Amino acid sequence: MLTADQIEALGNKAQQLITPVTEFLIEDIARRIAEAGQFTSTAAYQTWRLQQLGISQRQLKKQLRKRLKVSRRELRRLIEQAGETGYSYDIRKHPYVQSLPFRSNEVLQQIVSAAAQLADSELDNITQTMGAVMPNGKAVGLTDAYRQACDFAFTKVSTGAQDYASAIREATRNLAEKGIVTIDYESGVHTSMEAAVRRSVMGGLGLMQEQISQQTHDDFGCDGWEISAHAASAPDHEPIQGRQYSDAEYDKLNNSLVRRIGTLNCGHSAFPIILGVDSPQYTPEELDKFRKDNEKGIDYDGKHYTTYEATQRQRRLESSIRKQKRRILVDEATGDKENLQRDQIKYHVLDQEYKRFSEAAGLRMQHERMEMPGFGAKQAREAEKAAENYEKGSKQA
Repeated sequence: MLTADQIEALGNKAQQLITPVTEFLIEDIARRIAEAGQFTSTAAYQTWRLQQLGISQRQLKKQLRKRLKVSRRELRRLIEQAGETGYSYDIRKHPYVQSLPFRSNEVLQQIVSAAAQLADSELDNITQTMGAVMPNGKAVGLTDAYRQACDFAFTKVSTGAQDYASAIREATRNLAEKGIVTIDYESGVHTSMEAAVRRSVMGGLGLMQEQISQQTHDDFGCDGWEISAHAASAPDHEPIQGRQYSDAEYDKLNNSLVRRIGTLNCGHSAFPIILGVDSPQYTPEELDKFRKDNEKGIDYDGKHYTTYEATQRQRRLESSIRKQKRRILVDEATGDKENLQRDQIKYHVLDQEYKRFSEAAGLRMQHERMEMPGFGAKQAREAEKAAENYEKGSKQA
């Protein structure tokens, strides 16, 4: 079994697997768009388009192979660590049963190896459908994204429909807003790459963990399951967390849930037990305290939040901060100083709100959820300075 904190950490690492790839693509596309918008001659633009975008695609494939190679190594390491951590927890709960070390257990190694192969294949499938959302709101594949976005910027500027700055902003707006996406070409639905990879990896890890725990259950002669418990549980799982169930009861319960235990999307796991031998981790009084503390929550800016609702607002703020960082990187890539200043100020406001809210709610600030290659201490300092200058100017006015 994996604890809620371990599941959260795995989810963050899963999301970070693809971030270097997506941020490279965003900055590269934005830079090409800025170049395209500088042409005024159709002939000159067509020559550049033929040469540069052809070179760009070759460079793109090379850069993607390089970055995905690193992602695959990290993915394999992540899966092995998750498998060993989960198994170690299960055997610690049964010190009276003789067990094999994780590395010596051939059955578990086969489960982990199969999970790693499946995850690698899933990552391949996702990266094959990468694309971006165009100014018209339609998501297209990467090759078309480069061409259509550049054509859009060139046409708007060369025909006089928009000035250079406005055309570049419109051409890159959805790129900054939505980032790189994965596209379901049958339905036309698109999902952010980070969300798609996180969901895929966590789903695979959940399945692997279930298989490892089931193997431990059978090897140890267990006849039941206990669902983990933690503070700030989601409402649908709070009534069932921390309780023990027979095999039949657990199967019936889990199959009735919209969000099954073990998918790792909620922070709960189940671990094998021997009914009547293994005592529950938490007393009824401790579980009731979890519930009451969750309901108590906090009052912030005139609104009441349960502790669970507070964690969800924290997640939304983290997502907004990541999006704002992406906007700043696009502004830098296109050389849009005016928009850069506005986005720096917005980022600083969001960052300050995140800190205030997290402190008021007593929640740990999870900076790892907001990490983005290319956005470091320099960008943060410049954003803070832009906000300070804006405040000074407002006071003087």
